[in-house]
Amino acid sequence: MYNKKPYKIKHIIFFALGIFLIQATPLAALPENQPSLPHKNAGQIFPSFKIPKTLSFCGEPLPLSERHCREMLDREFTIAVHNRAQVEMWLKRSSRYLPFFAKELKAADLPDDLKYLPVAESSLIVDIHSRAGAAGLWQFMKHTGRRQGLRITTTIDERLDLLAATRSALSYLSFLKEKFSHWSLALAAYNCGEQRVSSAMDEQKSSDYYHLSLPQESERYLYRLAAIKIILTNPEIYGFNVSADQYYQPLTGEPVSLKLKNEFLLTDFALQLGTTYHTLKKLNPHLISKQLPSGRFNLLLPKGSSHKMATVFKTLKPLPDKKNYRQPYYTVKNGDTLGAISRRFQIPITRLKKINKLNSSKIMIGQRLSLGR
Repeated sequence: MYNKKPYKIKHIIFFALGIFLIQATPLAALPENQPSLPHKNAGQIFPSFKIPKTLSFCGEPLPLSERHCREMLDREFTIAVHNRAQVEMWLKRSSRYLPFFAKELKAADLPDDLKYLPVAESSLIVDIHSRAGAAGLWQFMKHTGRRQGLRITTTIDERLDLLAATRSALSYLSFLKEKFSHWSLALAAYNCGEQRVSSAMDEQKSSDYYHLSLPQESERYLYRLAAIKIILTNPEIYGFNVSADQYYQPLTGEPVSLKLKNEFLLTDFALQLGTTYHTLKKLNPHLISKQLPSGRFNLLLPKGSSHKMATVFKTLKPLPDKKNYRQPYYTVKNGDTLGAISRRFQIPITRLKKINKLNSSKIMIGQRLSLGR
């Protein structure tokens, strides 16, 4: 028992001597790979950015003088601005898509700010699919896409067609704005559905988006859009310095509109056109099968190849016709319009009226329309 005491004293002496030597060693004598002592303010690695004092979206000012609204925007802005990888990818893809959206919005006489919707919806990934079943840059659900006249079959999904999906989205947004009067409510309805917003307004006796209790994602939606606008309008202010050569260029190709009576193997079409199956699939993500679909659709061809199409289709062997592929009747569903049905089945409105003996464009839910097939 008493023999352990000197052993403890010995170790204490060696420990004290070691501490003295470490403190006495100058910093310059440390090995080169030894990290230097941190500065007093070294913990401040990430800068802190402030939200603007005033901001509008689609011409409507956000009530940032209200604590709740200011904090909601601050949350979305802070989350987004510090997600460096995500914002850099937004920026790189923006040059491919935002100018196109801006042009279509101007032609439709809609606010330029709506070009930020696909950034929030899909991060500008053209063929993205959500777990809920939404697809494309504008994240249309199947039923909404079909209601807006987009073809969604086993061979084609026009939710992934840049031109068709964009024009359908703008048409839908125009409808929502007309229905709800305010862009804030229209955008909430785009996110969670018209019926949910209408029901919330009726139950809560309010038509003010900023004081309406909605699903959490929908309550955050407009603030997320506003945050994206803030960052992408002046990315350099927030430390994003993507050089010009890093921006993705628009897909170069020749857009054509086809109307085919038969289906054709996409590989055969590509080879005779002088390109590859892979190239056509990348240029046309809405072609979701291994064949060119029948009917009318858009196609983006490699530059310099569109003049070959007439010759190609003269020699290309069509696939066997599928019996009963085309349905002869359509039953009108909630939200359908004659115009949407016309676009969906590529039948002129005048013909639909004639074969169904309609005196106007008014149709009823449950009404069975002949498609003349």
